[in-house]
Amino acid sequence: MPRVHDTAAPGGAWPLTPASNTIVVATDATTDSDGAVRVGYALAQRDGVFADLFSAVEPLPLFYPDGTPIPDAEQLVFFAREARDVALLAQRDRTHPGIKQWPVTVNVGARVETIVERAERHDASVILLGLGTHGAAARLSRRETALGVIRGAHKPVLAVPSDAWGVPHSVLAALDFTASSEHAARVALDLLAGEGTLYLAHITPRVPIPQGDPRTWGEITTSAIVPKLEAIGRHLDVPPGIRVEYVVLHGDPAHELLTFADEREIDLIAAGSHGRSALGRLVLGSVSTKLIRTANRMVLVAPPRPGLAPADAESPHTDWR
Repeated sequence: MPRVHDTAAPGGAWPLTPASNTIVVATDATTDSDGAVRVGYALAQRDGVFADLFSAVEPLPLFYPDGTPIPDAEQLVFFAREARDVALLAQRDRTHPGIKQWPVTVNVGARVETIVERAERHDASVILLGLGTHGAAARLSRRETALGVIRGAHKPVLAVPSDAWGVPHSVLAALDFTASSEHAARVALDLLAGEGTLYLAHITPRVPIPQGDPRTWGEITTSAIVPKLEAIGRHLDVPPGIRVEYVVLHGDPAHELLTFADEREIDLIAAGSHGRSALGRLVLGSVSTKLIRTANRMVLVAPPRPGLAPADAESPHTDWR
């Protein structure tokens, strides 16, 4: 059974609105998830939505490898939940000192599957969690929770670095003219909430210029791609408070996106997951994977929205997978 951990009397600052208007904020109570908690709280405050603060405690094995029951396994789980409660209160004091209301639901279950199920049950608009640690050790120990949730969820996932604060004010949306990438741009636009800067970007590979063509590769690609990006911009129906810039980059997609975001100090990078099917979600696009594993800023990854066709459906897209 889930446990709701609430340290406050009624009337605190955490928004309590209908559950259909919900973002799920998954936390493991470590500093890795502090940024997700801060950003999730800021988004909820700004947009008047309910932030479902949620933590999954991994179940402990009931048997040793030889089949012998582990004594007091249920009591060990109880102690693990108690320890998580203490850690969550410490996270509250780190991220939002002075706040009294801190309703947190703690469930026992496999962390990825439990987060995905929670978001589906609440029909969450987005899942927030920590970007986590990078490197071979995280992959070998299968602790890449963000990638696991992205593969399993039908919802957009916003992975947040531990030092992030507040809501995003600038977004770099990577577009390959698929429904998945356009949905990511649309969700990212919603996160700006009517003000800020939206960069719509397409990355082309570096290829030799045809012999005898006096134009540069940038001139060749820009003339063909910018009109398609502008069509996406019209399809998104960008509000007047958002400044839109169209960007054409050349080279390795993940590297170029990260470099451009660093140069412009952009808050968030958005990309599609190419998750058209269960197999497609399992084999996550290489660009999305590289962004999650190497970014030092917020990364949004979104699956295709059912029924959403790209603005330029007739045009072939560049396969970044």
